[in-house]
Amino acid sequence: MKENTEYQILIGCHDSQLLDEVVSEDELRETVTRFFRQKNIDFSVYSAKGGYFHDDGRFVSENSLCINIIGACDLDIIRLAKSLSMFMNQECSLVIKETVKAQLR
Repeated sequence: MKENTEYQILIGCHDSQLLDEVVSEDELRETVTRFFRQKNIDFSVYSAKGGYFHDDGRFVSENSLCINIIGACDLDIIRLAKSLSMFMNQECSLVIKETVKAQLR
């Protein structure tokens, strides 16, 4: 097995001010898929349900996407996550980085 880096970006689908989906989960998934296909980077994307405390103190539940990226050494993951947050008008996104052992068969 080869040691590699896995990144996960979790991004919500609710606009932070409107607290509603302005860009649908499907539209975001298509945008993400197109981006990684153009860059020839291995990824997967799946739906999740998430929740967070809004700046005004309310707890908000929302549809989210989890994007897994394996071995994207030439991609600035933090910049990508910030761009996704801006595109979705999110307060923030979550980025997780782990070293994994993976083998494609």
